[in-house]
Amino acid sequence: AIQEQYITFNGKRYSNIINPTTGYPTYGISKVTVLSRSAEFCDALATAVYVMGKEKALALINQLVGTDVIIVDNFNQVYKSNGVLLND
Repeated sequence: AIQEQYITFNGKRYSNIINPTTGYPTYGISKVTVLSRSAEFCDALATAVYVMGKEKALALINQLVGTDVIIVDNFNQVYKSNGVLLND
C-alpha cells in the first residue's frame, strides 16, 4: 500500500519531511522513487530529493552511475532522471 504523509494548510500541501535549513516542511514534491543498489541508499537519497527540489535532485542523480529517480510534483507532473525509460 502506498502511504502518503502530508498536511494541507491554506491550500498548500506540505510534506512530512522537514527541510533542515529552514526548519519548515518541504513543499512541491508529492512522491519520490529512487532506484539504486541498496534500500538504505535509496531511502536516504529520496529524503534528500524532497529537500533539494526537483531541479537540483535531477542534476545530482543524473551524475550518479546506477542510480535513477522518478519525481511527482504536487500538480502530478512526472519528472525522471536520464536512465528511466517511461512512456510519456
